[in-house]
Amino acid sequence: MVTFRILGPLEVDGAEGRPVPLTATKPRTLLGLLLLHANRPVGVSTLSEALWPLKPPRTAAGALRTHVSNLRTSLRLTGLTARPPGYQIDVDPYDLDMLLFDRLAGEGHRAAARGDLSGAADRWERALSQWRGRPLDGLEVGAAAESTLADLAERRLTVLEHWAQARLALGGHAGMLPALAAAATEQPLRERLHEMAMLALYRSGRQAEALEMFRQLRRRLVADLGVEPGHALQRLQRQILSADPALDPPGGTATVSTGPPAPRQLPPDIAAFTGRHREVTSARARLAASPLRPAPLVAIDGPGGVGKSALAVYLAHRLTHHFPDGQLYVDLQGATAGLRPLPPLEVLGRFLRALGVRGSDVATVDEASAAFRDATAGRRLLVLLDNAHDAEQVRPLLPAGARTAVLLTSRPVLSTLDNAAHVHLDVLPPAEAMLLLSRLAGADRVAADPGGAQRVATWCGCLPLALRIAGARLAARPTWPVRELADRLSDTRRRLDELRFGELGVRSSFQVSYELLRDGVEAEDRAAARAFPLITLPDAADLSLPAAAALLDVPPAEAERILDRLVDCQLLASPAPGRFRLHDLLRLFGRSVTTSDDGALVRLLRWYTARAWQAYRLLRPADGRPSTAGEWAEGGTPFPDVDSALDWLEAERANLLAAVHQVARTPALPAAAATSLARALFAFFHVRGYLNDWVEVNELARAAARRAGDPIAEAHASRDLGAAFEVRGEYPKALDCLREALDRYAAAGDRAGEAACLNGLGTVFDSLGRHAEAAGCLERSLAIVRDLGDRHGQAISLNNLGDVYCGLGAYDRAEASLREALTIFRGNGNRRSQAAALHNLAQVYDRRGSLPAAQSCYEESYAMFLDLGVSVGQATVLTRLGRLHRLRGRHAEALDRLGTALELAEKVDERRSAAACLRELGATHAEMGDAAAARAAWERALAIFDALDVPEAGEVRALLRSTVTPSRGVPQSSSPQDPHARNAI
Repeated sequence: MVTFRILGPLEVDGAEGRPVPLTATKPRTLLGLLLLHANRPVGVSTLSEALWPLKPPRTAAGALRTHVSNLRTSLRLTGLTARPPGYQIDVDPYDLDMLLFDRLAGEGHRAAARGDLSGAADRWERALSQWRGRPLDGLEVGAAAESTLADLAERRLTVLEHWAQARLALGGHAGMLPALAAAATEQPLRERLHEMAMLALYRSGRQAEALEMFRQLRRRLVADLGVEPGHALQRLQRQILSADPALDPPGGTATVSTGPPAPRQLPPDIAAFTGRHREVTSARARLAASPLRPAPLVAIDGPGGVGKSALAVYLAHRLTHHFPDGQLYVDLQGATAGLRPLPPLEVLGRFLRALGVRGSDVATVDEASAAFRDATAGRRLLVLLDNAHDAEQVRPLLPAGARTAVLLTSRPVLSTLDNAAHVHLDVLPPAEAMLLLSRLAGADRVAADPGGAQRVATWCGCLPLALRIAGARLAARPTWPVRELADRLSDTRRRLDELRFGELGVRSSFQVSYELLRDGVEAEDRAAARAFPLITLPDAADLSLPAAAALLDVPPAEAERILDRLVDCQLLASPAPGRFRLHDLLRLFGRSVTTSDDGALVRLLRWYTARAWQAYRLLRPADGRPSTAGEWAEGGTPFPDVDSALDWLEAERANLLAAVHQVARTPALPAAAATSLARALFAFFHVRGYLNDWVEVNELARAAARRAGDPIAEAHASRDLGAAFEVRGEYPKALDCLREALDRYAAAGDRAGEAACLNGLGTVFDSLGRHAEAAGCLERSLAIVRDLGDRHGQAISLNNLGDVYCGLGAYDRAEASLREALTIFRGNGNRRSQAAALHNLAQVYDRRGSLPAAQSCYEESYAMFLDLGVSVGQATVLTRLGRLHRLRGRHAEALDRLGTALELAEKVDERRSAAACLRELGATHAEMGDAAAARAAWERALAIFDALDVPEAGEVRALLRSTVTPSRGVPQSSSPQDPHARNAI
């Protein structure tokens, strides 16, 4: 059996009891960190941070797996396994000194509770003997482990104090002096240790040394913190000076007097507390060592169920040694269903009685508050005020001296309290949510079904209260698989009902905040209560202030006042100025407190759609599409420029997608909201290359149009879907969609629609190498738009025809078409289409061998694509420029351009552009004599071209078969390689 020691430098003994050498830093660090969290999973991010403190490499996850595997093999650690969210080492309590220490300490506490003080002292002494120095001395285990190390050190000091107290009570002061003196030196400001060391010195006949210890401690407290020693130490000094008989060793079970009452009112510690390392660290520093006057105050706020009270109680238990004169606690009932907030006078009466103050039945709040300040002056007390209602309730309960600290929790931010350090709590990160669920439900059950556990955490929204309820339900049902609860929670109609166990309930927690507003005396509160259910109706990821104003049908200034009030009450969050976000469970709660208001949703949909059409007009100037969009394209505030339009579209992208989804699955909402919004987003998706979004919204819009029986709207969606499939390289799907749309337009006599579909069919045929069919479709499209007088449509058809003519080798016709298209695009200000036409014109020069002219057009095209943020257009032009550099023997420049092009194409999942780039990369590597790199690039390109079923596949296959190193004569593709160099109507 392997045994480990971490209470000092890391040591490992093998099965024979011999030390196992483990010298490499990273394995030692990894093992130490796992042992520090023995029998619990440690996240990959925590381990990576410790192993690579500056910046984890890209290969960190793989390297971590290797280190774990090597440790498992070299030490024969069958208990070292992968456990979400990372890895876990399972150790028997007798095989790790830290666990043995905790076990012996617990036995000591139980013995003391039975009245066996001698047995307790013996076990505590054995526990302390496990320590050899600083835990994991010599290892840097990362910032995430600091809180754990601090807790471990605190547990040792607490046991040391218990042991010393027990030995002093038993009269064993003589043998304690070395340990107490060392501990007092190690903790120069810990008063309780100094108090016991002074008593041991006095009982050993060393009165002068005891008084000198007091003087040194007082000097440090005054110099470092600006405070005097506590009442207990001052009383002990006076007793030593007067040789008080009460300090004599006990004859039986007598104990030492400790002065005034030291209340210990904290609720039980939180056994399964998880995460919050940053908040714990900052709050401890503020409360434990601040010299500020008046008393240091940490105010924790956050929505219901986020774990404010748990954090406060956990913190308070780890601060008790800093406050030897006691800890006061009260639940102020500011967020308790069915109970009124406690009046300050009632709370002050409780506190004064706990502090032993006579006559604590004072008549007024002011008198009681003054008495409380007088009673706490000079004492080292911690006051925990839980669930405060507002600042007015709290203010009379604040002590005045610098030595008493206050820890406060509330739902609203009590920003008017002086000298408060505010800690704002949000939901747990996913990894910590999984860890909390594991601790509550059982690590084995979570490990047996990590997917189900992840779903439970997701449906709980990583809200600690919801996770605790879910964990408690699973723990109470040990035969349930985790996925059973996950399936129950997946139903939004019953999720809040499922998140209820015993006296705990997510719904009731939210209900308190809502009812405080609904029943408020201020008109602003009642207006916020009326608005809250409406805010929860859209499925949007968040809401901007203008969107909320449209939803609520109020001016923006009034909407802002309402939303700010909801933020104050923690029913809404504001992650950035002017933007507001709902927790998923709060959204469900809001929808449950009122009937749906589809009128509000329609107002928001009209606002989104009108704004999207305003953006479209800037992205595709002179395009006739908005004129066919009807009432849904009316209104909307115009954007000052293209950049502003794109910025708005990017900021609202997730919300616009959610709006289309919501309309598609809600029969009560008008289908036109989905079909019109999808059409308006065409230009944005085309420019930014959001291909999956492009397909997704148009599939939803087509389904909505079919449901509504609107053939023209269905044709619009099918046409745009065909364009999206073409850009994705899914040509059979593109042909099916465009042919379907063409039939519907023809049946309706919509000639503009027919022209658009013919244009799309032409570009798809061109991509498939069917150039004659492509030219036929595009020429028919051109004839229609000329007849309709549509200059923008003519330019699009001419640009695409120029591309097809180039593929056919008809360079004069290609150049003439492209120059005419370019003239129109420049005239109407359509820069994206200008860039496409310039790219196609450059290809004509390239095929003719006019490389300088080609490079000039490519570079002008690239500058436009770059300015517009069109990633795939940039990738295509950089691929062409890379080829030109290769043809001129500038291989380093070629590799640079091609590398950037490949990154851009892969970023937006544009497969054909990526394959074209890989083809050129292979040719460049081949000319540089790197056959292996060339073959690897061509094989990747071939896999993509084969999947797309396009002519370039045969050309790359021929390159791979060739045994001759390609030269500058690497074949040109006979077909265009980039749909982004074309235009769709």
